Amino acid sequence: MELNKFFFAEHDNTSNLIFEKNELENFIYFEDITINLIDNISHSNKTFVNRLDDESLTTKESFQNLLDSIKKIDLLHPIYLLEKNKNNYIIVSGWRRFHALKEIYKVNKNKIFFNKAIILKKETPLEILETISINENTKRKDLTLLELSYKFNKLANTKGITMEECLKKFNIGKTQFYAIKKAIDFHPLIKDNLLENAGPIKADLLNKILEKLLIFYPQNKAQSLILDYSKETKESLKQILKNLEDNLNEKNNIFEIKKNSNITILKIKEDLTEEHHLKIKVFFKELFKK
Repeated sequence: MELNKFFFAEHDNTSNLIFEKNELENFIYFEDITINLIDNISHSNKTFVNRLDDESLTTKESFQNLLDSIKKIDLLHPIYLLEKNKNNYIIVSGWRRFHALKEIYKVNKNKIFFNKAIILKKETPLEILETISINENTKRKDLTLLELSYKFNKLANTKGITMEECLKKFNIGKTQFYAIKKAIDFHPLIKDNLLENAGPIKADLLNKILEKLLIFYPQNKAQSLILDYSKETKESLKQILKNLEDNLNEKNNIFEIKKNSNITILKIKEDLTEEHHLKIKVFFKELFKK
């Protein structure tokens, strides 16, 4: 398999560019996937594995769908492996595909997937490895949005990568990047039930709406409303959010709430008594126990 002028995550025109040919061709080669290759992959080394559901992976419906797909129509997308030593590799991208292949080889040990392993030499720069690990998953959705959120936050916190560097590295829009990065802190209802289907930008709107609804309504009522709102368009959600914010400003003019990325500020426009102060402290202590 020859490299085109540009290296694509999926080797087709639906993916965005990662690296130019002359930047990558010295670091990769292609191999057939056989049972011997699979047996030489060290799956305990998860340096580039971004999944949060390792233990339950093979029981998920999406994994079974992937397994059935490979059995019926072959492996469409390659796995990316990094050389560690002779005949020893770790996964850069393709964790789900790797486990699906392991299941296939339990039944058919002679199966060959021609040129479906992209081997990155051990001297491959870390920047290339990280970019392939994330870029392929942002386009193919091997990672859930929640896992991408975890990864983006991890990169920012441990490696000091700026937003601008992330946008360039992963070829992602600013609005989408911010929405994905915030997803790890969304309300559980949004994060666990609506995020994947709604997408990061719409889920961000739903999360903001839910925050306002919880001020006006009991939790059950607010969550019921947000499930109904999840069927609305993004434009409709923006209007719903605006209406809630307007109502909040009208009904709660004695206090003001401001929320930044890591802090929420409650400003009370009243001279409170010591008893009020005590009640507020007790309320927030109970609130953060939940």
